[in-house]
Amino acid sequence: MAQYRAYVTDYADEVLLWMRHREAQQLPYNGNSPQLSTRGQLVEFLCFVTEQLKLSVVTTHLAVYLLDRFMDGHHINDSQLKLTALTAILVAAKFEEKDMNVPRIPDLNIFAKNKYGITIFNAMEIFMLKFFNWNVGTVTVAHFAELYLSVGLSVGDTVSGNTIANTHLTRISLWNYTARFLDISLHDQGFLQWGNSLVAAGCVACGRLLCQFNPVWSNTLHRFTGYDLQALSEVMNLLIRYHVNEDKNSECNTPDSGYTSHCSSLHGTP
Repeated sequence: MAQYRAYVTDYADEVLLWMRHREAQQLPYNGNSPQLSTRGQLVEFLCFVTEQLKLSVVTTHLAVYLLDRFMDGHHINDSQLKLTALTAILVAAKFEEKDMNVPRIPDLNIFAKNKYGITIFNAMEIFMLKFFNWNVGTVTVAHFAELYLSVGLSVGDTVSGNTIANTHLTRISLWNYTARFLDISLHDQGFLQWGNSLVAAGCVACGRLLCQFNPVWSNTLHRFTGYDLQALSEVMNLLIRYHVNEDKNSECNTPDSGYTSHCSSLHGTP
């Protein structure tokens, strides 16, 4: 995850304060969508598309945020559910990606077997932007995790009881494990009961746990995030439970094969 290096500054505390302020302004999620039963399939589809297009983790998380809130406030025809998910990707990519990486509408339409015309895409994009009052930028679980990982390693940390000899490789390992949990957090609406800052802290803590860090949660991370292990226990338990279940069924299927497992949508390393 290359982007989180940008946060390693003397202003990390101020950045976090601003992010927590933005988090408090997010639209609530009520789980009122008439198509709530299709959420799992749509998130799988969305993650599959962003993986194929090699979009960033923050784009993927923002797209899911937009999809959840938009569906929460609308009754969407079944024939337009994929259009909604693809439009969420388009809007999120325009906000998070460099211009050269923003997918074109024909690139997205391929994943719907060219079912929708450009005019329909444009109309849905405007409709979605108006719903969010043109304010689609927010801080997702991925944004918080990137910031937390800037202090992911602390003086005194050990791995499997050994002093950390290569901090670069250790950071990569921590990111890879954390990325698994970031992906898991997208797929079940149960994680929406907690704030993004809390879920992100749980993902990093689970990453440190699987990396066999001691302590699992450092004093630095406790101070920086404002969360201790007790506060993270519920979200960590849910993340670990899904992680164990995924290990039992690790085959990654495409959306057309039944949406039976999670496809990673995370790209990049520290």
